[in-house]
Amino acid sequence: MQYRLGIDGGGTTTRAVIIDENMQDLGRGEAGSSNHYSVGVERAVENIQQAVTAALRVSGVAQNEIVSLGLGLAGACTDAEQDILRKAIAPICPTQKLAIDEDVVAAQAGAFGGGAGAVCIAGTGANCFGINENGQRARVDGLGPLLGDRGSGYWIGEQTLRIICKMEDGIVPKSPLLEKVLQQLEIADVAGLVQLVYQPTFERDRIAGLAPIVMQLSRDGDAASTEILQSAGRELTATTIAVLQELNLQQVAPVGGILAQQTALRETYETELKNTINGMEVIEPKYDAVVGAALLA
Repeated sequence: MQYRLGIDGGGTTTRAVIIDENMQDLGRGEAGSSNHYSVGVERAVENIQQAVTAALRVSGVAQNEIVSLGLGLAGACTDAEQDILRKAIAPICPTQKLAIDEDVVAAQAGAFGGGAGAVCIAGTGANCFGINENGQRARVDGLGPLLGDRGSGYWIGEQTLRIICKMEDGIVPKSPLLEKVLQQLEIADVAGLVQLVYQPTFERDRIAGLAPIVMQLSRDGDAASTEILQSAGRELTATTIAVLQELNLQQVAPVGGILAQQTALRETYETELKNTINGMEVIEPKYDAVVGAALLA
């Protein structure tokens, strides 16, 4: 029996999985961040090792039985970055088959079982990445909150803050969204919002954390919340279409907390894609990103 080891490493969590030649998930492990830009190369390798050790323990597979190691890591975009990480990681699990790529590549490999297709990833950030039958790649967005991440949780949160300020100014009708956001941020009014968000210590994750409120209020019938989600869906649609058209693809798998739920955002996203591209298919991922990482090698 041949065993593969996969690592999906992000800015918050590192996940490891061991699969056999039949794609059976034998065991998993988790640890902290392995984004070397966030924690440094040494700490990133330590967290990868911790996740691997846990996966080996759960699976009962010995380290010398691993025939390949695939890693999808945040911050491993260029050849230079991948070379640095490869040298640091190789001693963890010596094998002739070792592959390192971006985390989005692992997500795509998992979603399509190593085949062609695109993934639209929308969580705190957002991007779309695809590979076609000829191995050509294309990626759109993933530029961070200041330059892109259009349609992401952060984007939704930012639009929400702008809308409630318009509500306070009497430009658009007030809705329950105003009160719910103020409650979430533990402030009394928009004046308090100004003082809060411009503090140097204000964390951007708190903005992305407003997205679940918008989703729930939309389900409850709040028109302002629904409009925000529909706008986010259109942004993600445009991002996806750019990749699909460049690669001549007709399949996309939505990935991430923002797109995984059935909301006005997801409905808008699917409807506009299918109205734009003939034969368009929106599919659910076959496997998650950590299994996709195991397929990279």
